[in-house]
Amino acid sequence: MNLQVQIIQSEGEPKFAVMDYNEYKALQEGLESFDTIEDFVDYMYAIKSKNETTSWHSLDEVKRELGL
Repeated sequence: MNLQVQIIQSEGEPKFAVMDYNEYKALQEGLESFDTIEDFVDYMYAIKSKNETTSWHSLDEVKRELGL
């Protein structure tokens, strides 16, 4: 996701972010299914990890490798 955002600063510190209303609504709708921002961050990390993984193993393969 590449949001177009303008940051407004006060005394050299970021204070507000201004963005397109349609992008805001899409972001808001996307976040509704998460209880906290931490849940959203965890989800995004899992998606990133999944996309970067090039080798997958079945549960049976993992059990066999671990001797379970």
